[in-house]
Amino acid sequence: MTQYPDLFAALAAPFASHEVKVRPQAGRQLHYITARTAMNRLDSVLGPENWWDSYQPSEHSVLCTLTIRLPDGSTLSKSDAGGYAGMSDQGDDDKSGYSDAFKRAAVKFGVARYLYRDGVPEFVRERVAASAPAVAVASADASSPAVSETQESAPAPRSDRGERERSTRSETNGSSGIVGTPPRSGRALFAWVKDQEQRHEVGLLPYLNKWGKLQDYPGRMVDWDSEQVANAYQEAIRKIQASVPDRNEALEEALAN
Repeated sequence: MTQYPDLFAALAAPFASHEVKVRPQAGRQLHYITARTAMNRLDSVLGPENWWDSYQPSEHSVLCTLTIRLPDGSTLSKSDAGGYAGMSDQGDDDKSGYSDAFKRAAVKFGVARYLYRDGVPEFVRERVAASAPAVAVASADASSPAVSETQESAPAPRSDRGERERSTRSETNGSSGIVGTPPRSGRALFAWVKDQEQRHEVGLLPYLNKWGKLQDYPGRMVDWDSEQVANAYQEAIRKIQASVPDRNEALEEALAN
């Protein structure tokens, strides 16, 4: 139990409806907030002078360390990493990584954690229910749950591959704009990936190369067998469908800076 339940409950409280953005993704409604909305929450609860952030960029991600000053004067820091959106403009892509990392670090303090459905501590539920019963923290437990954008960034575990592949096949030629004949060889996959990178402005090739290493595939994509190619094709579709709306949000935030 925390010494400052009211403070952390205020950080974790649900946002007003106009502060939560919604977009369709893979047949679901994706609820999320922008980095600026998270900053506003920190400002209003802690005061602008009582929180600060630092970043450590790397090739594929950015690590954000978010520090807050507690009422007794001590400080508390939490860190998390965010990924680049794969935008064509390098400056905008860098900003997308910093924004994602900041929001993920803020989630560790409770900011917008309720969008994960099961991420609300009991003391937060009690205090929010007592102070604003009309605002439903429990809405995160509804039959059509909200999903945070941070849940969609990593490749799905192998155990989920069958379900993911079935759902992806039905969406291949849908709103995501993915076109082209499914490749059947490593060389054909490479050509298809390069084409999709141009269509969607997403860093698909480095993503798949890294994903392939996690699956213990051969080092070169052109050496992947037909089964590996089929799995990679489905993973590429999932990545494109996840990245296109994220890139739009990242572009919106980057251009506003």
